[in-house]
Amino acid sequence: MVSCGKKKPTAEDGEKDLTKKTAANPIFEHAWPTPQAEKELSTSVTTGLTTAEAEQRLARDGPNALTPPPTTPWWVNLGKHLLGGFALLLWAGGILCFIVYAIDQTRLPEFYLGVVLVVVVVVTGLFGYWQDSKADAVLAGFLKLTPQQAIVVRDGNEGVEMDATKLVKGDVVIMSGGQKVPADVLVIECQGLKVDNSSLTGESLPQKRGVGQSDELPHETHNIAFFGTQCTEGLAKGIVIRCGDDTFMGQIATAAVEGEKPQTQMQIELNRFILIITAIAVVLGLVFFGIAFALGYDWVVAVIFMIGIIVANVPEGLLVTVTVALTITAKNMAAKNVLVKNVETIETLGAVTVICSDKTGTLTQNRMTVRHAIYSHESAVGKISPMDHPGDGTPERQSTNNSATTNGPFLGRSASPGEEAPAPAQATPTISISASGPGASGGGGRRESLLASSLDMSRPALHAVHYGTKFRSPQDTTLEFGLLLRCAALCNHARFVEKKGPLMQRPTNGDASESALLKFSTSHMNVDLARKQNPEVCCVPFNSSKKFMVTIHCQPEGSHLLLMKGAPERIISRCNRLVNGTPCDEDQRRELQAAQMELAANGERVLAFAQLELPVQNFPKGFKFDVEEENFPLEGLQFIGMLSMEDPPREEVPKAVAECQSAGIQVVMVTGDHPLTAKSIATQVGIIDFEAVVTNLETSNPDATAVVVTGPEIDDLTDDQWDFILSRKQIVFARTLPQQKQRIVAEFQNRDHVVAVTGDGVNDSPALKKADVGIAMGVTGSEVAKDAADMILMDDNFASIVKGVEEGRLIFDNLKKSIVYTLESNIPEILPFLANITIRIPLALTTIMILGIDLGTDMLPAIAFAYERPELNIMKRKPRDRVRDRLVTLQLIGVSYLQIGMIQGFSAYTAFFWVLNDFGFTTNNLLTQQQGVTWDRSDTDSENIGTCYRFVDDGGAGGGVNAGGIERCAGFGYRNLALRTAQSAHFVATVVGQIAGGIIHKTRFLSQLQHNWENMVLNFGFFEEVALCCLLVYTPGLNSVFGFEPMAAEFWWCGWPYFFLTIVYDEWRKWWCRKFPKSLVYKLTFF
Repeated sequence: MVSCGKKKPTAEDGEKDLTKKTAANPIFEHAWPTPQAEKELSTSVTTGLTTAEAEQRLARDGPNALTPPPTTPWWVNLGKHLLGGFALLLWAGGILCFIVYAIDQTRLPEFYLGVVLVVVVVVTGLFGYWQDSKADAVLAGFLKLTPQQAIVVRDGNEGVEMDATKLVKGDVVIMSGGQKVPADVLVIECQGLKVDNSSLTGESLPQKRGVGQSDELPHETHNIAFFGTQCTEGLAKGIVIRCGDDTFMGQIATAAVEGEKPQTQMQIELNRFILIITAIAVVLGLVFFGIAFALGYDWVVAVIFMIGIIVANVPEGLLVTVTVALTITAKNMAAKNVLVKNVETIETLGAVTVICSDKTGTLTQNRMTVRHAIYSHESAVGKISPMDHPGDGTPERQSTNNSATTNGPFLGRSASPGEEAPAPAQATPTISISASGPGASGGGGRRESLLASSLDMSRPALHAVHYGTKFRSPQDTTLEFGLLLRCAALCNHARFVEKKGPLMQRPTNGDASESALLKFSTSHMNVDLARKQNPEVCCVPFNSSKKFMVTIHCQPEGSHLLLMKGAPERIISRCNRLVNGTPCDEDQRRELQAAQMELAANGERVLAFAQLELPVQNFPKGFKFDVEEENFPLEGLQFIGMLSMEDPPREEVPKAVAECQSAGIQVVMVTGDHPLTAKSIATQVGIIDFEAVVTNLETSNPDATAVVVTGPEIDDLTDDQWDFILSRKQIVFARTLPQQKQRIVAEFQNRDHVVAVTGDGVNDSPALKKADVGIAMGVTGSEVAKDAADMILMDDNFASIVKGVEEGRLIFDNLKKSIVYTLESNIPEILPFLANITIRIPLALTTIMILGIDLGTDMLPAIAFAYERPELNIMKRKPRDRVRDRLVTLQLIGVSYLQIGMIQGFSAYTAFFWVLNDFGFTTNNLLTQQQGVTWDRSDTDSENIGTCYRFVDDGGAGGGVNAGGIERCAGFGYRNLALRTAQSAHFVATVVGQIAGGIIHKTRFLSQLQHNWENMVLNFGFFEEVALCCLLVYTPGLNSVFGFEPMAAEFWWCGWPYFFLTIVYDEWRKWWCRKFPKSLVYKLTFF
């Protein structure tokens, strides 16, 4: 026996395959007949469980609810942000600063630096944690699948309403239309119950339930109603066989929660970048710590050198920059109806090579819609032609002066009370379709008729009546078409819940098929008026054995009209003529069956319609019709025609699929629906070309470009077969189970693909979790699917994914620009410490000043690159190669450190030496005296007693000794003033160089003359850099904190020649790369 409640399916240690997880606890109860179920579950179908027994089982097994996914404690997440990335390096630097201060408490600058480093780590860590917390808050309330109430039989009392979480195995429950199934239930009595299994199996149509096993597979059998699915109509009684995590849905949800999520591409790239920079910083720091110690420096001084080098190498603000840039992109995507739960997956979406898309609700509208009409139409002879589909609004025939008559075609209609007036329809030609494709396609495909060559006056023709969300009607308002509309409207119990808004989006209270017929009829006639004038007096409801529905209506003149709809083979066999009087002989039946099969081969569901005018003498007004005795004829009917239905594609999907394919992304359909339906929709949206050679595993045509694979075939596939399937350009998987969807994702990933998965059902959640990017539907998606996904399409629009891919590719390009921009300033930041140690010149930039650049002037421009628009059409290029196209490459390091960084280094030191020379400290003296290490110490310091820091006192005339200047020894106050001013000039020149870097990195390939300056955030960032420089250098008090000294305006110009040199050099580099893409310059410098 299978226990209930919280017990989870077992699996072998280390097993990651969902197949084995679900196989560990398979559903087998569907094979039980009712007496065996009563015995196994110790219950009674008539009296149910006793309250005492139910409470005992509830205490043993736990509540009937899904276990929420495990959450990481807040303090663990906070710790990851405070100790991850560059944080450990900065923590180490801060702690060393405090140790230095503890040994020598006169070193206040080191203490302040330690405080600053700790504040930087804490603030950036809290910022990252805050961003993650906002994403987690979006998920609040997502796990709400559990039904709230259930109707049970307890202690012999029927109709007891109780909390569904208190159900136990063995409870007898009653289910009806509009309710959710409260657990996995074995059906023991059924009156037309249908359930919507789309969230579990992907089937778009409601599925009938019945008594007795109909299939060996539990998800295919009709005698089980699954937990969480919706009852659409009917009534049934059943025994609870499983609840909570043991249910079919529970096993899927558990597997999704336990599934291992692949590391995002952004995580991989950032970890690699952190490793590279950390290695550079630690190696340089340790090497120069050793060099300083070997040159005789005190170990405290050597430690300070090491801290400075580490701080200079580590871009403290870069992780914040990346986080903010991703957040900005996430907001841009939210404006495009893509909610991003994990911002790091944005870039991964840009690197996607395969999109495995669900069909129902994602590629299609999740609304059954009338697609084709089959009826006799003599004017169709010789004029069946391709049909164009103008993109106007939903056409609904508007009423003319002719009101609908009782027996007329009902083609005129007017708005019902409270209903918006419909838009006028446009007349269109009729169309025939082939067996290989639909009658009309979103891509404007045209089909030759297989029937056109042999049409005669009485032969039925195929007429396209629907395209996308728009109804079309034949150009001739024929009697046959009017009768077909009347039958579809009257032999129909669906009703509109409300009559406002677009016709196709109005809610109804009928099943999917009847709702489709109601909307189709409403688009051509006044259904309410027809029903009012022809009230229903008798009904034979549809059942699985008869496969037809009959309604009888009293017409205004008192006669009765019998209408029938149902499976074509059942309807045709009961007809002896067509409505135009043509005998329905064997030849005519074959013609009708051929037309029906033509549509069925495209995966469309076909219903046939017939009528019979009952003679008044036998069935006078007021006649009592008896359904049990069937005191009315069901044979000898007049065949009217047939209507085919399908869940049509979304109008925007074909274009979106084409854009994906042009971007080098393969779109694969993975659905639980029938193979014919899947292939039909795949062809309509462009996943399979109309001209493609389609194969399957039975034929295995090696020349085929397309393949359709069914779920039962997947479990036994060999590696060679997988290679064959996944090497096809166009792939459709149909009738797949959750574990098979997950297997498909894994097979693609094993072949080095980056996989995105879209889905809305619980059955999609394991694949969503397994995928590199899981994308759930926001409107129709189940809560389990949303929880397993990384992104949510708020409008359920597949086309929104294309916008997400573009944003993902753009943010990767822009992050490259941010990183190369940020790293360029490392050279003018590192060189001062190296020069101070090796050639002993004064320190040109202090550690606190470095933080002023990394966390001050550089931050806004680095973030502003997130607003930069693409240079070229990034959706025309292939997805990036994860091995070669890395976020940080040797070329990027080379450009930032050895090219632009070196220019900035020369610029900064030009300004530094210029200022010192102006104060009388000549470059020659600085290089020969080698007194830079003790320059900033007071004259009373033990190392400075007797030391002369020579400078030329020329009275401000300039020219030094040659102009009559006298060499003197500079006191601490004078040389400190000169050094602080020179450091300010070094700082300003570095910032000027960074402005040039910001300008050149607006593009990676194009010239600035080919790009625009519309990024106003970056433009403002340049202004902010200059303003912040002025604020730090010239504001009293603040400049003292950072060690700056106000300087003359002339020293600002030292960096500008290098500013223009930077722009000219980079323009030449990009021109050479564009002109000679195979040159050495391109290979070494294009990043």
